[in-house]
Amino acid sequence: QPTHEGYFSCLDIWTLFLDYLTSKIKSRLADKEAVLNRYEDALVLLLTEVLNRIQFRYNQAQLEELDDETLDDDQQTEWQRYLRQSLEVVAKVMELLPTHAFSTLFPVLQDNLEVYLGLQQFVVTSGTGHRLNITAENDCRRLHCSLRDLSSLLQAVGRLAEYFTGHVFAARFNDALTVVERLVKVTLYGSQIKLYNIETAVPSVLKPDLIDVHAQSLAALQAYSHWLAQFYSEVHRQNPEQFISLVSTALEAITPLISSKVQEKLLLSACHLLVSLATTVRPVFLISIPAVQKVFNRITDTSAQRLPDKAQVLVCRALSNVLLLPWPNLPESEQQWAVRSTNHASLVSALTRDYRQLKATASLPQRKVQLEDTKVIIHQTLSVLEDIVESISGESTKSRQICYQSLQESVQVSLALFPAFIHQSDVTDEMLSFFLTLFQGLRVQMGVPFTEQIIQTFLNMFTREQLAESILHEGSTGCRVVEKFLKILQVVVQEPGQVFKPFLPSVISLCMEQVYPIIAERSSPDVKAELFELLFRVLHHNWRYFFKSSVLASVQRGVAEEQMENEAQFSAIMQAFGQSFLQPDIHLFKQNLFYLETLNTKQKLYHKKIFRTTMLFQFVNVLLQVLVHKSHDLLQEEIGIATYNMASVDFDGFYSAFLPEFLASCDGVDSNQKNVLGRNFKMDRDLPSFTQNVHRLVNDLRYYRLCNDSLPPGTVKL
Repeated sequence: QPTHEGYFSCLDIWTLFLDYLTSKIKSRLADKEAVLNRYEDALVLLLTEVLNRIQFRYNQAQLEELDDETLDDDQQTEWQRYLRQSLEVVAKVMELLPTHAFSTLFPVLQDNLEVYLGLQQFVVTSGTGHRLNITAENDCRRLHCSLRDLSSLLQAVGRLAEYFTGHVFAARFNDALTVVERLVKVTLYGSQIKLYNIETAVPSVLKPDLIDVHAQSLAALQAYSHWLAQFYSEVHRQNPEQFISLVSTALEAITPLISSKVQEKLLLSACHLLVSLATTVRPVFLISIPAVQKVFNRITDTSAQRLPDKAQVLVCRALSNVLLLPWPNLPESEQQWAVRSTNHASLVSALTRDYRQLKATASLPQRKVQLEDTKVIIHQTLSVLEDIVESISGESTKSRQICYQSLQESVQVSLALFPAFIHQSDVTDEMLSFFLTLFQGLRVQMGVPFTEQIIQTFLNMFTREQLAESILHEGSTGCRVVEKFLKILQVVVQEPGQVFKPFLPSVISLCMEQVYPIIAERSSPDVKAELFELLFRVLHHNWRYFFKSSVLASVQRGVAEEQMENEAQFSAIMQAFGQSFLQPDIHLFKQNLFYLETLNTKQKLYHKKIFRTTMLFQFVNVLLQVLVHKSHDLLQEEIGIATYNMASVDFDGFYSAFLPEFLASCDGVDSNQKNVLGRNFKMDRDLPSFTQNVHRLVNDLRYYRLCNDSLPPGTVKL
């Protein structure tokens, strides 16, 4: 077994042991002091050994054997797995011995930082820019090892951030402050001397190392954003100078990296840190910092080169959140919503300028090149807007109100563009993603009339032909379009109150007359799952659309006999559920069985007269046949329980009529065997005994068929 595989096994054992110690202490089964006194030396030794194992300085031969290119099933390389598992052990020791762990790790980090911070003296100006004047092979190798180690140690320091917040904030404040100050210094240093753009003697090795260290220093600082937020809440009223200095310097480190010329790995690290400062820390002074204003100008300048998609989305999210999220520690009267609302509207207006101009030409025929350009604008704009909405969907009403006011024109443009692109499934996919996010996060702000207009537009556009065109290419973008459309309708039908009830007939008609016939005999697993979830939500949230409880009837008869309305639609929905149990898709079977059981628990579905008299035993029959055919054996228990819940509504009918009929219709067994099967099924009415009887019946029936099939033809008269 390779050495590192043995190391992985050791780490797994240590992880289990450390979890065991931590849980004993937390559950107070063991005295913390006694446990730590007993194991302290071993844990410190373990920590030192693990830190040595992840450093090239001590373990170069083994670390160089690790593959850092091939991704495993968890989308990580062997090196990443090695480092991640090692850092988990470091973190668990930190939880038990915070002071020891910090005093062991920080000096090691400091040593490597000194090497990195000392590189400035070796930077010389060359004809093409700046060059690192370290050329001897041995020096380059030592620098490579030191940079790799620094990158790992920065990740270790980031991993420990959670152990400085919460109730231990004050006790460990000085250690955390030391770390954050070092990280801020390192990130600013990297950005100022632009080590990521420097020429080196071994560019294929040292340049990626320098980029990685810079990116990891930003990521480590981002890990301390919750600590910074707690620091802000503690000092915002008294001397906040130290806090302001940390945040301002961090932003000075970020700003030069927000550029399309910076390598994507580094650019994204800077963007993520900016998002965390805007979202988690949220200092009131953020908007007035020159570095942030510079980013605003950069992102709204139409002449500037656009950032790569991911980075553009992140930066726009950060800028939007700076303006939309409430400032912590301040009352409502000091939130300056009016000014922030104006600024947010200007930001969104600048980001959507090209998109809003598409409305004028949407209905005109477009040449291929023109169409592709239009698609790029739609993709770039909607990806940003969707992310902005998603990031504030759980926030206060005021934030969502301002967001919708800024987006209103773009939303109307999207609705106007939708019919023009109905046959371009890649565009409709993005548009429906955007509308789904709007419905989930801002439907109250959109208001009823406009929401009705959106739903009506979609219902008009998704004709039977259009749905067929989309669905018949399984696994395609077209299928995703229909799935998202059904998801939007799911949000609509579960809205409380009477506002969207008028749409129910159209929604049910769309499901049962247009979508269902297309997918009934096809596999289409994703579309089916969304369709049945929509049907379930129609029933669950709109029960009175089908069953109107009559108070007068309940007074007269002593029981509430509900009036049935829209019976044909209800029967069609139930039939669709029944059909789904005859198909091989086990995931759909499990989902739909759960839906029926939920409707029975919440609404007494199986007890309703229409279900009891016309459907009950059809469903029981289907479930028993599924058990007999062993097609869904993984769900035996769930099927047994559902069969009991249905049969228990009318046990007399089950035992006197259904069971004899079921056995009479069974082929492959003779009449004597059928009689034995009937006699062996005891008339129990409790769940455990009933399900036991069902499984015995199914197993015996299978056994008889197997025996009969193995005999010569004619031996058994069937």
